[in-house]
Amino acid sequence: MQGILQRRFLLLAAAVLGIGAVAGCGPRHAAEPAGDGPRIVSFLPSGTETLFALGLGDRVVGRSRFCDFPPEAAALPVVGDLFAANEDALAALKPTHAVLGNADAPQAALLRALGCEVVEGRAETAADVLAFADTLGELFPGRTNGLAVAGSKWREEMEKISHAESAEAIAPARPASGVSRLESHAESAENAENAENAERVLVVVSHAPGRFGAAFAAGEGTYLDEILRAAGFANALAGVKGYPSLDPDRIAALAPDLLIDVHPDGDPPDEDAWSYLPKTRVETLHDTAALRPGPRLPEVLKRFRALRR
Repeated sequence: MQGILQRRFLLLAAAVLGIGAVAGCGPRHAAEPAGDGPRIVSFLPSGTETLFALGLGDRVVGRSRFCDFPPEAAALPVVGDLFAANEDALAALKPTHAVLGNADAPQAALLRALGCEVVEGRAETAADVLAFADTLGELFPGRTNGLAVAGSKWREEMEKISHAESAEAIAPARPASGVSRLESHAESAENAENAENAERVLVVVSHAPGRFGAAFAAGEGTYLDEILRAAGFANALAGVKGYPSLDPDRIAALAPDLLIDVHPDGDPPDEDAWSYLPKTRVETLHDTAALRPGPRLPEVLKRFRALRR
């Protein structure tokens, strides 16, 4: 039961930190990068997505078994995950750079011994994703596209997610110039009312099958908390950090207005899981991107906003 409970949470952890086990299969064959440029392996799904989004996909030669997006990434050889690496595969690929969730990850020493520069790509918030994109731009000048440059649409969308406050996300912004004191006061009152009336939402990232199973949910300090605030919701786990494990009694006591049950793409929903919450609106979201803090967060925000009433 505990193993089943942690299956989806493992996917989230793999996306954030690169957690997983080394795949037993041998390396696949993929097109070799042209020229003498960087040869990158990524042990981090969100990092792999960011590499491809920035136009560096043609320089990626290996991946972790969880790196399955974009589709081109799935054709790359599997080289390992957080706790181990396939030394033979790495030696054959001759990478110059490796993206890890943590620069001190267990396989970092092996990678450095192979002459590979370790790049930390840990992403827990939208700001982390932006910082990693900036790091890649500095490491590979002239090779990235304009996705993350100052003033780009994507960067502005990511910054809005990172800096969102619930009331500001719900109430449309007004230009600072020409706003009277009366208008400003009315806007502040509207913001306060919207914040007070915002739906309290619990975002579940993994749960045991069937009724009355324990669940992991997104608390404060996570990218999903940022998404909630940017979408105009209030987090039912206000004051709780990270991804706590909640038993049914705790979930029932939270009494969320809305429960968003996030599943990976193609994962069947468990329709009986939340039957003990008759007053809570339950929405199932099949979206692997929502379990992965990467460049697709603006798309995830749109899907969350679509759930508002």
